[in-house]
Amino acid sequence: MISMKKIYFTPGPSQIYPKLNLYIKEALSRDIMSLSHRSKDYVDIAQNTQHTLRKLLQIPSTHHIFFMSSSLESMERIIANCVKMQSFHLINGSFAEAFFNAAEAQGKKANILRFKPGERIDMDSVAIPKKTELICITQNETSNGSCIPMKDIYALKKRYPTIPIALDIVSSAPYPLVNFKKIDIAFFSVQKGFGLPSGLGILVVDDALVQKSKHRGYHDFPSLAQKELIFQTPETPNVLAIFLLGKVILDMINQGVGRMRKATEMKAKLIVEFINVHPDFGLLFITDTNVRSKTVLAIEVGNKVDVIIEKLKLKGFVVGKGYGIYKKTQIRIANFPQHSMRDFQRLIKEMGLILK
Repeated sequence: MISMKKIYFTPGPSQIYPKLNLYIKEALSRDIMSLSHRSKDYVDIAQNTQHTLRKLLQIPSTHHIFFMSSSLESMERIIANCVKMQSFHLINGSFAEAFFNAAEAQGKKANILRFKPGERIDMDSVAIPKKTELICITQNETSNGSCIPMKDIYALKKRYPTIPIALDIVSSAPYPLVNFKKIDIAFFSVQKGFGLPSGLGILVVDDALVQKSKHRGYHDFPSLAQKELIFQTPETPNVLAIFLLGKVILDMINQGVGRMRKATEMKAKLIVEFINVHPDFGLLFITDTNVRSKTVLAIEVGNKVDVIIEKLKLKGFVVGKGYGIYKKTQIRIANFPQHSMRDFQRLIKEMGLILK
């Protein structure tokens, strides 16, 4: 029996990038998987990927780019290198909670401000303790489809200009335009908005924090930066993933970053319009458009989760279940660059047929 080829709208791992099969064939033909990570060939690959990533996300030379294994690892490395005693965390979901847990696990005093998914924070009312060494923010909360607008984050930075901000853009990159003059650290992984297999995380760090790091270990920021100068890593990196990421980023640049961001907004609008017309299918979990993610849309469907997921799967569309406490009442639809407008139109058509 030949299985139907599926399109994955899951929030990560997600649908692979359309040209990934071609890039993998190229990697095989060039023996990328057999390269020594100390070879000039690898150095060329790492240098190219860093160069294209800087261009795509407008990362200035003041910031380093480190290759990690995952975003959870990035959280741990950030805390270890930047926080001696005290951090501050904005928490409205499970992955912001994970950042907080990374701090507590290392024995730090982790202060928190909890707020509800879909609630917009008045940054003028946020009180950061005086001895805070790092503000940790999950800009796009994968677990519930909420986000914190970049302008709100910049407003907080303006109030506390001397406290570094670490930004989780795991499920929003490359959509948001991050001003790295105002953001000290940002991190993401490749299995969401870049359409690659999991196993590679990207950590962007301001050089000022590298110089201040007092942590000593295999992955302390100074050691990572020393290797980065020669486009190397302390350990054997995921050479294939770094190569593939460079190819995907170059394709995104060639297609146009502005066009990609506009397409993301248009695809999200299709889902919103469908739900507004068909509330009997479900309701958008985040109602405030200012704090609703464009890249992960959570829909309240009550006890119909399994039915909807199975019916869509039979037609070749895989959407995600809700996360954690929302697992039995929500579905989540990812909206990444590798999801075409045509794919979204077909998905919405099938969602409408479920109601008939």
